[in-house]
Amino acid sequence: MKASAYEECYGAIVAIWKDEGGNTLDDIALMATINSVLANRFTTYYWTGFYRVCGDRLVVGPYIGTVGCLQIQFGKGVCGTAAARRETLIVPDVNQFPGHIACDAASKSEIVVPLFDPAGELIGMLDIDSDQFDAFDEEDRAGLERIVGLFRQT
Repeated sequence: MKASAYEECYGAIVAIWKDEGGNTLDDIALMATINSVLANRFTTYYWTGFYRVCGDRLVVGPYIGTVGCLQIQFGKGVCGTAAARRETLIVPDVNQFPGHIACDAASKSEIVVPLFDPAGELIGMLDIDSDQFDAFDEEDRAGLERIVGLFRQT
């Protein structure tokens, strides 16, 4: 079920991206489009957003949801840990994650996916929180990693 929903989202994002100029647009336009499509498709998403790499930290980018942390150090919290490792992290219960940064107490589970540019440089993180425990799995990982793979093409 989720796999087909992610396939639909991917198709919608690519169509919008191409219709609106594709590679002539900046990464923030793609981030905003991804946020909108995903947040409106998945009811388990409580917070959907991006953190951009700015020097030695992550700085909040486009997001949909309650106010998020404005900056996160590499290696801190779920986002910072995923950024330092350069890999996707799925956290079934954020309260059990060592060093979790509680930007919003309603967040119960989280998935964080790294974004890479065409040269393979880390440029940001897609961060999605749910107000339900254990909301994310390997289908989410596969679908979201495919979607953020669009940044490698910009």
